Amino acid sequence: MELSQCKERLDAWFSDKEPEMLSMLERIVNMDSFTNDAADVNKVGEVVTGWLAEAGFHTAKLPKKPAPADEQWMNGLGNVFSGRTHSVECGPGVAFIGHMDTVFPAGTAGVRHFRLDRATDRATGPGVTDMKAGIVQNMFVARALKELGLMDVPMTLTFSPDEELGSPSTTPILGEQLNGAQAVICTEPGYPGGGVTLERKGSGHMFLEIMGISAHAGRCYQDGASAILELAHKILSFDAYVDLDHDTTVNTGLVNGGTSATSVAPNASARIHITFKTLEAGRRLAEALRAETAKNHIPGTSSHISGGVRLPPLVPTPGVMKLFSLAEQAGELIGYSVHSAPSKGTAESGYCSSVLGVPAICSMGPEGSNLHSADEYMIPSTFVPRCKLAALTAIQAARAFAPAAKVSL
Repeated sequence: MELSQCKERLDAWFSDKEPEMLSMLERIVNMDSFTNDAADVNKVGEVVTGWLAEAGFHTAKLPKKPAPADEQWMNGLGNVFSGRTHSVECGPGVAFIGHMDTVFPAGTAGVRHFRLDRATDRATGPGVTDMKAGIVQNMFVARALKELGLMDVPMTLTFSPDEELGSPSTTPILGEQLNGAQAVICTEPGYPGGGVTLERKGSGHMFLEIMGISAHAGRCYQDGASAILELAHKILSFDAYVDLDHDTTVNTGLVNGGTSATSVAPNASARIHITFKTLEAGRRLAEALRAETAKNHIPGTSSHISGGVRLPPLVPTPGVMKLFSLAEQAGELIGYSVHSAPSKGTAESGYCSSVLGVPAICSMGPEGSNLHSADEYMIPSTFVPRCKLAALTAIQAARAFAPAAKVSL
């Protein structure tokens, strides 16, 4: 079937779907799904895969992998959910990926629920654009392609629970589910004005734990060893590796420690987020932070750091550029011009491309902005056009790309 004919069938299918799409978006935006709240994140997965199952997809709540010995906190994360048009044995084909988790703590959705303002062309609510609109887009695009019989290959959808922490529990599962895929379409929020992403920085997450010696802060201060003071030294040493000219950041974004203001702190911890331009730069940076952690500033304290590089960069490989050209053709066909908009954020598309060797394109979701803030919004008028853009890109990708060679993980 010619691409123009596919476009006509998609036009007809989506002609009355926007209200249903917005209704589903409202439903899941009004569900809290903070990354650290596994039960809440999994509830979103159950809603999404329940809907896909009714549409005839093979769905699953995928079992988690054992967490590393020094990162047992990962056992508290949610599950990856999936949907497939074919059995696993048929291969992943073209994949649509996205994450269910948000950065907003439990209770946020009840206070700042979904709102749709047609006059300003904005939909708001926690995680509305990062990236629950993208989740809904993937659901409807895959259903449209399935019902219309427009795909020549299988389709696989993955919904991850921990992307906001760098997908530590998700990437091993993506390695199993998407190894040998033909192309990956990631519906992170699109940039206003038709922007999609072919290039992203990589990221890492690290967890620093420090043990000290408790003592009365007035009477026996000299007998203690402050874990918090040791942490302060380490935070400053980490900050020296920030190099904005080379797109390198080190952010100590969450700290905890101590038992009372009148006690020398016997413990302290911090979560550190790093970003980098190249995979090698990321590995060097993680090693540098490990070396800084090994240096002791306060006698009597001991330190341990875990984690490292989580999501590799997305780089504009020939496969990525070819996939972008297909998106450009799709945009031209529907009268929606797209352009490349490099991102300083990270996404699972980088793992799919850099590790699995699968052509990937990112920021294919509905347009939006102000991510991770109370002012986050999605542009509703781009919802259906972005669905058609992704669908027509997927149709072409199924014809243009052979399955990627499977990699050993």
